[in-house]
Amino acid sequence: MVQFIKASNLYDFNFATASYAYMNKYPNPFAKHVQSSDTLEQYVDDSGMLRTTKLVVKRGLLPLFIQPFLGSSLDSWIMEKTVIDPKSGIMWAYCSNVDHRKFIKVEEYLHYTSEGPRTHIESKVKLSSNFAGMKERIEMWGHRRFQKNMSQSQEGLKYVMNKFKQRMRQEAWKI
Repeated sequence: MVQFIKASNLYDFNFATASYAYMNKYPNPFAKHVQSSDTLEQYVDDSGMLRTTKLVVKRGLLPLFIQPFLGSSLDSWIMEKTVIDPKSGIMWAYCSNVDHRKFIKVEEYLHYTSEGPRTHIESKVKLSSNFAGMKERIEMWGHRRFQKNMSQSQEGLKYVMNKFKQRMRQEAWKI
């Protein structure tokens, strides 16, 4: 059975800060599992939207029941596509693993919207497995793990937003 997760958060940071933090979220102390993050493509299209494609490599521990097949840890390659519309204060992001999809496929859809001095972030996640005989068990494990990791991700984003805000205050003193 395919698993779904939905989450919604409101941050006390404006859209410019929140979208900047998303695009620069690694490294941060809440994402020690991230091995690398590389920008493959970035450009502003004809309508003024910033389009970015990144490749992120993450390392994760695997559950005991799957270790005989895949080992105790696994590096996973994540493709991240982002579109930022600075005029309307909206950002869309799609993230999905490009490897190990038979074991588990994770797709995350993010939607950032400006709400004046705050930013609303909506997240939808779809987890599915095609691993014969263990499909439901893997999907349930993935669901629990992703929910647990969401709070770490939120803390990491807040950390980057606060660091950015601090840096902007320091730069203002220099002017």
